Amino acid sequence: MVYLLLGLLLVIFGSLLGVPDAPFPQGDEIMHIRSIRESLDLGSYLLPSLSGFPNPYKPPLLFWMGMVSDSIFGVHYLSERLVSFAFGIGTMVLLYRLVFAISKSKSETLLTTLIFGFSFLSLKFFGLLMMEGPMVFFLLFYFHSFYFYKQTKHTSYLIFGSLVTGIGYLLKGPILHVYILIILISYFYVTVIRIRNGKITFQWNQIIREKFLLFSYVLTFIIPLLWISFLYFQIPSGKDLLRFFFITENIGKFYSSNQSGLRIWLGWLIYTIPFTIPLIQLVWNSIRFPKQNKYQIYVSTLLVFILLVTCLHLLPNRKDPYYVTPFISFLFLLTSMQRISWKSLLLSKMNRYSILIVYFILLLLSIVLRLHTLFIFSILGVLIIVSSLCFFQSDQNKWRAVLITQILVIPIFIFFLLKPLSDPDLREEAKEVGENSVCIVAENPWTAMDVQNKLINAKVKFALPLTIEENCSESNYLISFIETKIPNEFHRVNSWFQWKQHLQMNTKSLISSVFKMEKQKFQTEIVLWKKGRLE
Repeated sequence: MVYLLLGLLLVIFGSLLGVPDAPFPQGDEIMHIRSIRESLDLGSYLLPSLSGFPNPYKPPLLFWMGMVSDSIFGVHYLSERLVSFAFGIGTMVLLYRLVFAISKSKSETLLTTLIFGFSFLSLKFFGLLMMEGPMVFFLLFYFHSFYFYKQTKHTSYLIFGSLVTGIGYLLKGPILHVYILIILISYFYVTVIRIRNGKITFQWNQIIREKFLLFSYVLTFIIPLLWISFLYFQIPSGKDLLRFFFITENIGKFYSSNQSGLRIWLGWLIYTIPFTIPLIQLVWNSIRFPKQNKYQIYVSTLLVFILLVTCLHLLPNRKDPYYVTPFISFLFLLTSMQRISWKSLLLSKMNRYSILIVYFILLLLSIVLRLHTLFIFSILGVLIIVSSLCFFQSDQNKWRAVLITQILVIPIFIFFLLKPLSDPDLREEAKEVGENSVCIVAENPWTAMDVQNKLINAKVKFALPLTIEENCSESNYLISFIETKIPNEFHRVNSWFQWKQHLQMNTKSLISSVFKMEKQKFQTEIVLWKKGRLE
């Protein structure tokens, strides 16, 4: 059954990677794809470009890999997202190696890898061209090297792991080095500080014994220093790029408007779906009832690390739920280290009742939105979970019922709720644009980037509502994403609706509109205009 579910996981990714409008979009992906394609068009391979200038927002690794993939497989969403998917496969291989080395059980190892693969983290970020998926890989790669070095005493693990992890700087900058430093701090906190009989003692000699571990951290800076030196001394605009990246893009986050810390805690809850309840129980048991075995030092290190990185992201700065994604894979290691089986976690009544509630919510949505396929799968899910709670006598039948229904929560959500409600395909609605010039009237230039990504051959321009006359005068077509006055020389040729990203409605109006099926209150009309007289 595990192999069948792994096959299903591959089918799910295969059906989603090439779709322009991903089921769980992330705004930055539009910019990443635009940067890759523009760099290929301009031949700007060494320094990826955006809007005609070197891209100052992120280091080039993700863009380099996207350009290589596009060059091999052709310019397409599938080609570009294969980069993140490859990192996802690599992450699952690392997780498999770690869990198997700890548990020595192939079945439990396969199950842990499978469950991680069906988590919201995996299904979202290993299918988008974002930095988060590769960040999961690089951080887990370092811990993989750290663990095998500690177990075997072979320094080659740590040397190679540190050098490879250093490449991660080219992905998102120095934040990865901060995370690695926190792993080391967590480890030394656990091994150096001892609390016995209410007294705190420090075993400073432990730091001396682990001097190679500290030296290996220095190795992670080799690649970053080479790249920074190259930019500084060899690229004319390199100093400006470095200044913008370090000061504006990174340090500047601490001076931007402070956002609620609840967003970080929400990230832990969201990106572990649908295994949030079992993982909360697992963490609680690891804290409350520690197992005195040879892996306890790693359990304590990971728990301290999770606490410290959470505190780091709770500092006054910009906050997003996805900031916690690089650390979630560590939670899946705790089962093998604590000798707690997934079967016992998933069969807990709290977990089964939580999944039952999820399927009831899906059932309610299917009725309100009149989605027949979702209704059928929701009913089946409710019946299976209720049977596992009340009727099944065999633990094996209960286990299979819960595992299948829990794993299928997000796929059902994607294919039978989000897909039927997805926006129309812009490529079909605006296919007559072809290779002509088209002006995009919107509030955000990223909308124009998104259109350019979808209409590859079109010549796209962007205009704000107040600049239509000057920016759209030479365009053959115009697409208005907001309601505004369109010049008289354009006539309307097509229109469609897409879901609003921001709703300005109170709770009462929202609930009333949902039950009355007033879709127009949740959608915006998009209109395609053509220059010239109406034929």
